[in-house]
Amino acid sequence: AQSALHAGIDLATVFCAKEASVPIKCYSPELMVQGVYSVEELDTLLDQERGLLEALEQCKQSNDLMTNEMNEMDMLQTMEKLEHSKEKQNILIQSELKKDDQMELLVERLEKMKHLEEELQILRKRQQVSVASIVHTITSTFPTLHALCIGPGLGRHPLVFSAAEKVIRKAIESNLTLVLDADALFMLSLKEYRSLLGEIRGYDRCVMTPNLMETRRLDEATSKEMEAGESVAEYGNIVVQKGHTDTITHGCHTMQCKEEGGLKRSGGIGDVLAGTITAFMAWNAILEKDNTPNGNIDGKAVNRQHIQRVFASWAACCAVKRGTRIAFQKQRRAMSALDVSGEIGEVLGSMEGGRDWG
Repeated sequence: AQSALHAGIDLATVFCAKEASVPIKCYSPELMVQGVYSVEELDTLLDQERGLLEALEQCKQSNDLMTNEMNEMDMLQTMEKLEHSKEKQNILIQSELKKDDQMELLVERLEKMKHLEEELQILRKRQQVSVASIVHTITSTFPTLHALCIGPGLGRHPLVFSAAEKVIRKAIESNLTLVLDADALFMLSLKEYRSLLGEIRGYDRCVMTPNLMETRRLDEATSKEMEAGESVAEYGNIVVQKGHTDTITHGCHTMQCKEEGGLKRSGGIGDVLAGTITAFMAWNAILEKDNTPNGNIDGKAVNRQHIQRVFASWAACCAVKRGTRIAFQKQRRAMSALDVSGEIGEVLGSMEGGRDWG
């Protein structure tokens, strides 16, 4: 968000955990910060679910052992009934009494399992309510947004992932420009989110910014989806493959950013790139809307839009690479992502050729 502001956007809103909202707000008075969930509450819901699942598993294992033992007793009783000695009959009576006790215990455990399953259903409904609240809070702002970046600072909490999935689907339905980075890309590589990955692959207003390892995970997830016979959309989204040379692809359109960067690769520069791309894609979305007021465009115009989106992503990559080089020249070993972010404004000014905004 800070790098997007340095790139020149007017307003940036950060959706985050309530526990993080005050520290993030302290970074800059320009940032609008909205806490949309409590990590403590989500952790409590998740811990309660794990406890109930463990209790259910223990009950199931105990019941299986008891059932096996009762089946063995039935076999022994059948064999003993064939013998008519008094001693054998007494043993048979005792085993039948033991079996009755075990049956009562089994019934009690089955009732306990039923109660645990009911508690689990209630708990999962509470989880759904919490996730729905997060989704509603974020999606209600969609009419005011030009682009949405998901991933930097997202974390890997399962319930946050569930909310992020629904937010992404709502964004696609709203035709909102998306930039996905970091933990959002990790989420898409997981088995339960592969169908969403397939949808995103075909959404032409989405930019994914994977590094080499993230690219491998996403490609593996896509190949597994294809092996399973599930439909995978064509690669209609933009992919910015980060590296020594950034490669930007969008369908049949490809560009490479060969701008020289700094010699230090500080943590957080990927977040700076994601924010800068979000700024450029937001401006691109505004231009597209202004150029197509009625929403009707022909094939040539669609192809032109695709090229412009690739160019916007390429320009953002060039700006961050150049900003990294300048920041390293100034700070050397002490360079950090904040130094890179602080150079973005001046770099964009030089890329514009010293344009006079007065």
